[in-house]
Amino acid sequence: MDTPKFEELKEKFLAAWQNIVKKSDEDDIAGIGRERIVVFVVAMILAFCLWLMVNLSLVYNLNIDLPIKLGAVPTEQALAEDLPEEATVSVTGEGWKLINLYNNPPSINIDVSDTEVNLFDQVQQQMNAFSGISIQKVQPLILTVDLEKRISKTVPIRSRINISFEKQYNFVGKPTLRPDSVTIDGAASLIKGISSWPTDSVQLSDVSKDLSLAISLKSSGELITLSHDEVQYSATVSQYTEGEAKVNIATRNLPQGRLVSYSPSEITVKYDVPIDEYTEVRDQNPFGAFVMYQQIKQDSTGFVTPQIEQMANNNHIKIRSFQPRNVAYYMVLGEQ
Repeated sequence: MDTPKFEELKEKFLAAWQNIVKKSDEDDIAGIGRERIVVFVVAMILAFCLWLMVNLSLVYNLNIDLPIKLGAVPTEQALAEDLPEEATVSVTGEGWKLINLYNNPPSINIDVSDTEVNLFDQVQQQMNAFSGISIQKVQPLILTVDLEKRISKTVPIRSRINISFEKQYNFVGKPTLRPDSVTIDGAASLIKGISSWPTDSVQLSDVSKDLSLAISLKSSGELITLSHDEVQYSATVSQYTEGEAKVNIATRNLPQGRLVSYSPSEITVKYDVPIDEYTEVRDQNPFGAFVMYQQIKQDSTGFVTPQIEQMANNNHIKIRSFQPRNVAYYMVLGEQ
């Protein structure tokens, strides 16, 4: 006689339950005494329990998908490709034991020491803890793995933290990451092409205060190992105000004996500066404007765009705009 299939147990149980429901609907409940109903229900429950005990004592076949986890790998080598997520294992055993296995499937830790792994042997070794259950078949039987030389290197961390501020607020200086680099370890073909490692993508809105946050690094999966998995993100935030400065235009690299005049001769620069630094910046000459003589020699339109440079020793000034963008120029005096 063929060994019963595990799925037959499930079908029998559903059929028995449907019969109970059908009979309950067909009977004239109003003509049956409460006692007879109770006796009938108890009898059905006992009958079902006996039927269940008998059937679950039989031997069944069951196919179950077991998760595959990476186990030991030689120290000097690393995997270059992920292992399959799961293996299909055909097992035989009593129904009681198979139910427990089906509800709580164990993970299979695969120890990799060669380019081919006998998955049947690995599964059988780890399933010995389940007494009364025998392994019939494992798919795939042989697992081919891609092993390479293991290398490591240190790369900078790339921030993926996007900030939007409340009106008139902004950073004072640049945000910092501590540590600002991470050591990555894995197969040579995977590691060589990595020049930086990103943080998780984080969005912060309506910021108006200093920031100090622990930010996770992007997950590396099982193939690459990180020396740490989070960094400290710090930033100083301040309220800004708008300033304005008039700046004369100068010419750089002007040959001796030549003179260039501009119209207009000065431009207006608008800038943002932290409120507590506004007075200091206003009392200085924060900007310079210049045109390289080479720009004039190469121009054929009669107009050039001045370049703005920050003269004040203050890295917190943020240039918003300057007007006019283009100025006319005149060669007042020239000699060859």
